[in-house]
Amino acid sequence: MRRILLTGANGRMAAAMRPRLAEMFDEVVLYSRSDMTELRGNERLVRGDLMDAVRLDAAAKGADAVVHLGGKADESTFEEISQANIVGTYNVLEAARRASVRRFVYASSHHVTGFHPVESLVCESSAVRPDSLYGVSKVFGEALGRLYADKWGLEVVCIRIGVCRQQPENSDQLRTWLSVRDSIALFEAALTADIPDRYRVVYGVSDNSRTFWSDRSARELGFTPQDSADEFAAEFDGTAPFSSAHQGGRFTDPDYAGGTW
Repeated sequence: MRRILLTGANGRMAAAMRPRLAEMFDEVVLYSRSDMTELRGNERLVRGDLMDAVRLDAAAKGADAVVHLGGKADESTFEEISQANIVGTYNVLEAARRASVRRFVYASSHHVTGFHPVESLVCESSAVRPDSLYGVSKVFGEALGRLYADKWGLEVVCIRIGVCRQQPENSDQLRTWLSVRDSIALFEAALTADIPDRYRVVYGVSDNSRTFWSDRSARELGFTPQDSADEFAAEFDGTAPFSSAHQGGRFTDPDYAGGTW
């Protein structure tokens, strides 16, 4: 694969991922609503938003792979969620289909199963129990990816990302943490692994002994996490209960409207 399209290219996860993508691909097309400076020699910026199908078609032209990080990454109003995460994801998948893209990696979220109780170990085949409109939008994205894999032959990997930070910031994240280094390695595996059935859902989590989520499917892609939140347990109370009865944490609060996580 020679060319990749990266949406949400001005975001935090994209910033961490770009150096590795620049090594893996001859050309990295960055799709962003805002201007970006200090591009690498094989990076090219396309300005546009996820509502602009024409700009997305131009950005996807000739791409072998897409990493779709764009969209709203928190709870919000239905209007904002539906445009950014539902219509936007459809537009990106449509652009990928029209461009005959081979591999599509979708940034899903653990919030698709956020209403499972903290006592449960959840895997990719567990029932979806979204904890928010944001979680619902990610369920939609996963289902849409399944359709495009079955009907149009795209290879689709959906990564249910945990809490991606440089290091855990509280005791809850001893369970949910995905290190930046592991996130880069997981997306690389999602881009390069053989997927005979063309569709895969995996949890994005580091090697945390307290985790809620099975990483079996991610390991089947060839991903081996290098980091563990256990190394930070001494900084927090490792025996403290999770802050919620459910895995989605504050997203399960009826009054949670976004902006504080």
